[in-house]
Amino acid sequence: MGRVVKVRAYCSAANLGPGFDMLAVALNAYYDEVVIEVEDGRGVYVEGVEGPYASGSMLERNTAAEAVKALLEGFGVEALVRLRIYKGIPTGRGLGSSGASAAAAVAGVARLLGLNVDLSKLAYYAGLGERVSAGSPHFDNTSASLAGGLVTLTFDSSGELQVVRVPFKGYFSVVTPMNPVPEGKTGVMRSVLPERVSLSEAVRNFSRPAVMVAAAFNGDLELFGRLMSSDEIVEPRRSKFVPCYGEVRRAAFEAGALGFSLSGAGPSMIALAGSEREARRIAEAMAEACTCCDGPLVAVASPAPGAEVVG
Repeated sequence: MGRVVKVRAYCSAANLGPGFDMLAVALNAYYDEVVIEVEDGRGVYVEGVEGPYASGSMLERNTAAEAVKALLEGFGVEALVRLRIYKGIPTGRGLGSSGASAAAAVAGVARLLGLNVDLSKLAYYAGLGERVSAGSPHFDNTSASLAGGLVTLTFDSSGELQVVRVPFKGYFSVVTPMNPVPEGKTGVMRSVLPERVSLSEAVRNFSRPAVMVAAAFNGDLELFGRLMSSDEIVEPRRSKFVPCYGEVRRAAFEAGALGFSLSGAGPSMIALAGSEREARRIAEAMAEACTCCDGPLVAVASPAPGAEVVG
């Protein structure tokens, strides 16, 4: 038997408000775990996938395995890696399930092999794992699950991914409709977005995440929430495809939410609250308004820690 570690990574809400592909928060509502074994040899194998949100297809098309392959190739390292995955994050619901398992896997492999990898580079390799689930790399979910808390990210002029963790305290109400979602949902939801927007729209929308980061640093939840609710490019187009969006959003604000947003590409929806008690009240109101399925998943969450060794 080789060296073994078990790593937990939490779910995330990406595309946070107007922060499309650049702002995400890890939430302690749900988590995936990956047991990683590394020994001499070559190859990456998924030996089992279990948990409430596991499926047989994950054995063949697995973001964690794809991310580990990218990491090993990037560092020119040969190793035999075996993965056993626990899926505790609902899949296809905008909560970064595929990103979390990829984040846990690369964090564990880097630890076992003693690779000197900073957060940004690790998030890059984890994001490459999304190619097998979303059709292209995505880095916001993996960045949040790796770093924990609130993260902002971009590519610099040399093409390098840069991820910055932002101090943030708050509570979120998370409601997840359990209707059927289309195959390749992320790609479908990207296809409804405009290829071009006006300069004035771009300036307004993309200045808001910068102020959200400042508000997080200052602990100004009211400002953060107002801006979180202000996307005028992505969410208005995607929300049309999310059942009960209007009713759930209205219920959240009537119950006292400070902000509201789709989580990722949906259909999960999140609301910001000033306290855990308020978040529970808001979550109940949101769930009651979500009449489009037999029963949505409901959780109250706060910013989660980053990928961590457990067990």
